[in-house]
Amino acid sequence: MGITVYAYSVDPAASTFTGFGNSIEGVVEELRKVRAEIALEDDYEVPVSEVYAFDLYRPDRDQLIAVLSGDADLGDLILKNKRLVMTEPPVSA
Repeated sequence: MGITVYAYSVDPAASTFTGFGNSIEGVVEELRKVRAEIALEDDYEVPVSEVYAFDLYRPDRDQLIAVLSGDADLGDLILKNKRLVMTEPPVSA
């Protein structure tokens, strides 16, 4: 059985996660700070952002060896059951 961790993606079109945390509240707070900075500095409308929950599993020895050998990505091995838990609407600068 895994534990739940949360991740946010400022721009889901980029298909990468910007940050991870162990509570949804902490991840949402960080996401909002990052979005506010982007809106101020870059002077453009920040797109819809997303927060996801994952089940996090402890890697076994073979998985760690695969990561160290460059044959696997650790996130792909230990983050399972991705699910969207909230969206943050666009914010105009």
